[in-house]
Amino acid sequence: MDRLTSIEIFVRAVELGSFAAVAEERGISAQMVGKHVRGLEASVGAKLLAKSTRFQNLTAVGELYYQRCLVVLDELKAAQEDIYRNMNEPSGSLKIATGLNFGIKALAPILARFQQKYPKLDIDLTLENKPPDMQKGGYDVIFRERLEGYDYLVATKLHSYPMIVCASPDYLKRHGTPQHPDELEQHQCLQSNLPQAPLKWRFFDGQKIKTPQVSSRFTMNSGQAMLAAALEGAGITLQPTFQVSEALADGSLVRILQDYTLPEVDLYMLYRPSLRNAARLTALQAFVRQSMENKLDD
Repeated sequence: MDRLTSIEIFVRAVELGSFAAVAEERGISAQMVGKHVRGLEASVGAKLLAKSTRFQNLTAVGELYYQRCLVVLDELKAAQEDIYRNMNEPSGSLKIATGLNFGIKALAPILARFQQKYPKLDIDLTLENKPPDMQKGGYDVIFRERLEGYDYLVATKLHSYPMIVCASPDYLKRHGTPQHPDELEQHQCLQSNLPQAPLKWRFFDGQKIKTPQVSSRFTMNSGQAMLAAALEGAGITLQPTFQVSEALADGSLVRILQDYTLPEVDLYMLYRPSLRNAARLTALQAFVRQSMENKLDD
Protein backbone atom coordinates (compact mmCIF):
# COMPACT_ATOMS: atom_id res chain seq x y z
CA MET A 1 0.00 0.00 0.00
CA ASP A 2 1.39 3.39 -1.01
CA ARG A 3 2.62 5.15 2.14
CA LEU A 4 2.09 8.67 0.77
CA THR A 5 -1.52 7.90 -0.14
CA SER A 6 -2.07 6.49 3.35
CA ILE A 7 -0.66 9.66 4.89
CA GLU A 8 -2.94 11.84 2.75
CA ILE A 9 -5.97 9.75 3.74
CA PHE A 10 -5.02 9.85 7.43
CA VAL A 11 -4.69 13.65 7.36
CA ARG A 12 -8.10 14.07 5.72
CA ALA A 13 -9.65 11.62 8.20
CA VAL A 14 -8.42 13.86 11.00
CA GLU A 15 -9.63 17.03 9.28
CA LEU A 16 -13.04 15.72 8.20
CA GLY A 17 -13.69 13.73 11.36
CA SER A 18 -14.83 10.44 9.85
CA PHE A 19 -13.78 7.66 7.50
CA ALA A 20 -17.08 7.97 5.64
CA ALA A 21 -16.41 11.62 4.76
CA VAL A 22 -12.95 10.75 3.40
CA ALA A 23 -14.38 7.83 1.47
CA GLU A 24 -16.96 10.07 -0.20
CA GLU A 25 -14.32 12.72 -1.00
CA ARG A 26 -11.89 10.22 -2.58
CA GLY A 27 -14.39 7.85 -4.16
CA ILE A 28 -13.33 4.78 -2.17
CA SER A 29 -14.94 2.68 0.55
CA ALA A 30 -14.81 3.54 4.25
CA GLN A 31 -13.25 0.12 4.77
CA MET A 32 -10.38 1.08 2.47
CA VAL A 33 -9.89 4.32 4.42
CA GLY A 34 -9.66 2.27 7.60
CA LYS A 35 -7.16 -0.07 5.95
CA HIS A 36 -4.88 2.85 5.10
CA VAL A 37 -5.03 4.19 8.66
CA ARG A 38 -4.42 0.75 10.18
CA GLY A 39 -1.43 0.34 7.89
CA LEU A 40 0.08 3.53 9.25
CA GLU A 41 -0.63 2.45 12.81
CA ALA A 42 1.14 -0.85 12.14
CA SER A 43 4.15 0.96 10.69
CA VAL A 44 4.56 3.27 13.73
CA GLY A 45 3.55 0.61 16.26
CA ALA A 46 0.92 2.72 18.00
CA LYS A 47 -2.73 3.74 17.74
CA LEU A 48 -3.19 7.05 15.92
CA LEU A 49 -6.96 7.41 16.29
CA ALA A 50 -9.13 6.58 19.28
CA LYS A 51 -12.46 5.67 17.71
CA SER A 52 -15.94 5.22 19.12
CA THR A 53 -19.24 4.56 17.38
CA ARG A 54 -19.93 8.30 16.98
CA PHE A 55 -16.60 10.12 16.69
CA GLN A 56 -12.85 9.75 16.52
CA ASN A 57 -10.07 11.65 18.23
CA LEU A 58 -6.33 11.72 17.82
CA THR A 59 -4.30 9.90 20.42
CA ALA A 60 -1.27 11.73 21.84
CA VAL A 61 0.95 9.83 19.39
CA GLY A 62 -1.56 10.52 16.63
CA GLU A 63 -1.40 14.26 17.23
CA LEU A 64 2.38 14.27 16.86
CA TYR A 65 2.17 12.08 13.77
CA TYR A 66 -0.55 14.27 12.24
CA GLN A 67 1.54 17.42 12.64
CA ARG A 68 4.52 15.70 11.03
CA CYS A 69 2.34 14.47 8.18
CA LEU A 70 1.24 18.04 7.46
CA VAL A 71 4.88 19.06 7.14
CA VAL A 72 5.63 16.10 4.86
CA LEU A 73 2.74 16.88 2.52
CA ASP A 74 3.51 20.59 2.40
CA GLU A 75 7.19 19.94 1.76
CA LEU A 76 6.29 17.58 -1.06
CA LYS A 77 4.11 20.26 -2.65
CA ALA A 78 6.89 22.81 -2.23
CA ALA A 79 9.39 20.44 -3.84
CA GLN A 80 7.11 20.01 -6.84
CA GLU A 81 6.68 23.76 -7.10
CA ASP A 82 10.44 24.31 -7.02
CA ILE A 83 10.64 22.57 -10.39
CA TYR A 84 8.38 25.23 -11.86
CA ARG A 85 9.81 28.11 -9.87
CA ASN A 86 12.79 28.32 -12.22
CA MET A 87 10.37 28.58 -15.11
CA ASN A 88 8.52 31.35 -13.27
CA GLU A 89 5.22 29.53 -13.60
CA PRO A 90 3.63 28.30 -10.36
CA SER A 91 1.50 25.19 -10.64
CA GLY A 92 -0.60 22.96 -8.44
CA SER A 93 -3.76 24.01 -6.63
CA LEU A 94 -4.99 26.66 -4.21
CA LYS A 95 -8.09 26.14 -2.10
CA ILE A 96 -9.23 29.54 -0.86
CA ALA A 97 -11.98 30.76 1.45
CA THR A 98 -13.30 34.25 2.14
CA GLY A 99 -16.50 36.13 2.96
CA LEU A 100 -19.35 36.59 0.50
CA ASN A 101 -19.11 40.35 0.23
CA PHE A 102 -15.39 40.65 -0.45
CA GLY A 103 -15.33 37.43 -2.44
CA ILE A 104 -17.99 38.37 -4.96
CA LYS A 105 -17.11 42.01 -5.49
CA ALA A 106 -13.33 41.99 -5.20
CA LEU A 107 -11.54 38.66 -4.83
CA ALA A 108 -13.28 36.57 -7.51
CA PRO A 109 -12.36 39.02 -10.33
CA ILE A 110 -8.78 39.22 -9.01
CA LEU A 111 -8.47 35.42 -8.92
CA ALA A 112 -9.89 35.16 -12.43
CA ARG A 113 -7.06 37.34 -13.72
CA PHE A 114 -4.55 35.49 -11.55
CA GLN A 115 -5.56 32.09 -12.94
CA GLN A 116 -5.29 33.42 -16.49
CA LYS A 117 -1.76 34.61 -15.74
CA TYR A 118 -0.84 31.22 -14.26
CA PRO A 119 -2.91 28.68 -16.24
CA LYS A 120 -1.20 25.67 -14.60
CA LEU A 121 -2.80 26.61 -11.28
CA ASP A 122 -6.16 25.19 -10.22
CA ILE A 123 -8.15 27.51 -7.94
CA ASP A 124 -11.03 26.45 -5.70
CA LEU A 125 -12.81 29.42 -4.10
CA THR A 126 -15.38 29.05 -1.29
CA LEU A 127 -17.47 32.01 -0.13
CA GLU A 128 -19.16 31.93 3.27
CA ASN A 129 -19.92 34.49 5.94
CA LYS A 130 -19.07 32.31 8.92
CA PRO A 131 -15.35 32.00 9.81
CA PRO A 132 -13.98 29.14 7.69
CA ASP A 133 -12.58 26.02 9.33
CA MET A 134 -9.05 25.71 7.93
CA GLN A 135 -8.69 22.02 8.72
CA LYS A 136 -12.11 20.63 7.85
CA GLY A 137 -12.30 22.74 4.72
CA GLY A 138 -8.81 21.75 3.63
CA TYR A 139 -8.04 25.36 2.72
CA ASP A 140 -4.60 26.60 1.75
CA VAL A 141 -5.45 30.27 2.15
CA ILE A 142 -8.19 32.31 3.78
CA PHE A 143 -8.83 36.04 3.48
CA ARG A 144 -10.26 37.61 6.62
CA GLU A 145 -10.78 41.00 8.23
CA ARG A 146 -10.14 39.57 11.71
CA LEU A 147 -7.43 37.33 13.15
CA GLU A 148 -9.29 35.91 16.16
CA GLY A 149 -9.21 32.11 16.20
CA TYR A 150 -6.36 31.77 13.73
CA ASP A 151 -3.30 32.12 15.96
CA TYR A 152 -1.77 28.99 14.42
CA LEU A 153 -1.62 30.56 10.93
CA VAL A 154 0.70 33.08 9.34
CA ALA A 155 -1.16 36.38 8.82
CA THR A 156 -0.09 38.96 6.27
CA LYS A 157 -1.87 42.30 6.09
CA LEU A 158 -2.63 43.00 2.44
CA HIS A 159 -4.60 46.21 2.49
CA SER A 160 -6.73 48.64 4.48
CA TYR A 161 -9.82 49.87 2.71
CA PRO A 162 -11.96 52.89 3.66
CA MET A 163 -15.59 52.67 4.72
CA ILE A 164 -18.16 55.27 3.71
CA VAL A 165 -21.80 56.05 4.51
CA CYS A 166 -24.21 56.55 1.64
CA ALA A 167 -27.86 56.40 0.58
CA SER A 168 -29.95 56.72 -2.55
CA PRO A 169 -31.09 60.16 -3.76
CA ASP A 170 -34.69 58.98 -3.31
CA TYR A 171 -34.15 58.11 0.35
CA LEU A 172 -32.42 61.43 1.06
CA LYS A 173 -35.20 63.31 -0.72
CA ARG A 174 -37.84 61.63 1.45
CA HIS A 175 -36.02 61.70 4.79
CA GLY A 176 -33.44 64.48 4.50
CA THR A 177 -29.64 64.37 4.43
CA PRO A 178 -27.92 63.97 7.83
CA GLN A 179 -25.36 66.68 8.54
CA HIS A 180 -24.06 65.22 11.81
CA PRO A 181 -23.54 61.57 12.89
CA ASP A 182 -26.04 61.99 15.74
CA GLU A 183 -28.78 62.64 13.18
CA LEU A 184 -28.39 59.04 12.00
CA GLU A 185 -30.36 58.00 15.09
CA GLN A 186 -33.46 59.41 13.36
CA HIS A 187 -32.85 57.39 10.18
CA GLN A 188 -33.19 53.85 8.94
CA CYS A 189 -29.60 52.51 8.98
CA LEU A 190 -29.21 49.17 7.26
CA GLN A 191 -27.14 46.77 9.38
CA SER A 192 -25.64 43.31 9.37
CA ASN A 193 -27.12 40.54 11.49
CA LEU A 194 -23.89 38.53 11.54
CA PRO A 195 -22.55 37.87 15.07
CA GLN A 196 -19.01 38.86 14.06
CA ALA A 197 -20.09 42.14 12.45
CA PRO A 198 -19.22 45.41 14.20
CA LEU A 199 -22.21 46.79 16.13
CA LYS A 200 -21.27 50.46 16.17
CA TRP A 201 -20.77 53.13 13.55
CA ARG A 202 -17.88 55.41 14.54
CA PHE A 203 -17.07 58.82 13.06
CA PHE A 204 -14.02 60.99 13.72
CA ASP A 205 -14.21 64.75 13.25
CA GLY A 206 -10.52 65.42 13.81
CA GLN A 207 -10.89 65.81 17.56
CA LYS A 208 -13.55 63.47 18.91
CA ILE A 209 -15.09 60.14 18.00
CA LYS A 210 -18.84 60.21 17.46
CA THR A 211 -20.74 56.96 18.01
CA PRO A 212 -24.43 57.40 17.15
CA GLN A 213 -26.91 54.80 18.35
CA VAL A 214 -28.05 53.68 14.91
CA SER A 215 -30.92 51.24 14.55
CA SER A 216 -32.60 49.34 11.77
CA ARG A 217 -35.83 47.51 11.07
CA PHE A 218 -34.09 45.73 8.19
CA THR A 219 -31.00 43.61 8.90
CA MET A 220 -29.29 41.06 6.67
CA ASN A 221 -26.19 38.88 6.47
CA SER A 222 -24.77 40.17 3.20
CA GLY A 223 -23.12 43.42 2.21
CA GLN A 224 -24.40 42.95 -1.31
CA ALA A 225 -27.93 42.59 0.04
CA MET A 226 -27.52 45.81 2.02
CA LEU A 227 -26.28 47.52 -1.13
CA ALA A 228 -29.31 46.30 -3.07
CA ALA A 229 -31.63 47.53 -0.33
CA ALA A 230 -29.93 50.93 -0.24
CA LEU A 231 -30.30 51.26 -4.01
CA GLU A 232 -34.04 50.72 -3.53
CA GLY A 233 -34.19 53.60 -1.04
CA ALA A 234 -34.61 51.38 2.03
CA GLY A 235 -32.08 53.23 4.18
CA ILE A 236 -28.54 54.44 4.80
CA THR A 237 -25.72 51.93 4.44
CA LEU A 238 -22.14 51.68 5.71
CA GLN A 239 -20.02 50.05 3.02
CA PRO A 240 -16.41 49.53 1.89
CA THR A 241 -15.48 51.74 -1.03
CA PHE A 242 -14.94 48.84 -3.43
CA GLN A 243 -18.53 47.73 -2.89
CA VAL A 244 -20.21 51.04 -3.78
CA SER A 245 -17.75 52.75 -6.15
CA GLU A 246 -19.87 52.05 -9.25
CA ALA A 247 -23.09 53.20 -7.59
CA LEU A 248 -21.44 56.42 -6.44
CA ALA A 249 -20.02 57.04 -9.89
CA ASP A 250 -23.38 56.73 -11.66
CA GLY A 251 -25.27 58.68 -8.97
CA SER A 252 -27.51 55.85 -7.78
CA LEU A 253 -25.96 56.34 -4.32
CA VAL A 254 -24.79 59.56 -2.69
CA ARG A 255 -22.06 59.75 -0.08
CA ILE A 256 -23.01 61.58 3.12
CA LEU A 257 -21.17 62.91 6.17
CA GLN A 258 -18.03 63.45 4.12
CA ASP A 259 -16.51 65.75 6.75
CA TYR A 260 -16.09 62.77 9.07
CA THR A 261 -13.59 59.90 8.88
CA LEU A 262 -14.58 56.29 9.53
CA PRO A 263 -12.19 53.53 10.65
CA GLU A 264 -10.60 51.59 7.83
CA VAL A 265 -10.97 47.81 7.61
CA ASP A 266 -7.83 45.68 7.45
CA LEU A 267 -7.71 42.66 5.17
CA TYR A 268 -5.41 39.73 5.98
CA MET A 269 -4.23 36.72 4.02
CA LEU A 270 -3.76 33.70 6.32
CA TYR A 271 -2.02 30.39 5.60
CA ARG A 272 -0.15 27.53 7.27
CA PRO A 273 3.50 28.27 8.19
CA SER A 274 4.71 25.34 6.08
CA LEU A 275 3.40 27.06 2.93
CA ARG A 276 5.36 30.25 3.55
CA ASN A 277 7.79 29.75 0.64
CA ALA A 278 5.50 27.91 -1.75
CA ALA A 279 5.69 29.42 -5.23
CA ARG A 280 1.93 29.45 -5.73
CA LEU A 281 1.42 31.24 -2.42
CA THR A 282 4.03 33.95 -2.95
CA ALA A 283 2.66 34.58 -6.44
CA LEU A 284 -0.89 34.86 -5.10
CA GLN A 285 0.10 37.23 -2.32
CA ALA A 286 1.97 39.58 -4.67
CA PHE A 287 -0.82 39.54 -7.26
CA VAL A 288 -3.66 40.19 -4.81
CA ARG A 289 -1.76 42.94 -3.03
CA GLN A 290 -0.97 44.76 -6.28
CA SER A 291 -4.51 44.33 -7.61
CA MET A 292 -6.03 45.76 -4.45
CA GLU A 293 -3.70 48.73 -4.42
CA ASN A 294 -4.65 49.48 -8.00
CA LYS A 295 -8.38 48.87 -7.88
CA LEU A 296 -10.14 48.84 -4.51
CA ASP A 297 -9.70 52.46 -3.61
CA ASP A 298 -10.21 53.94 -7.08
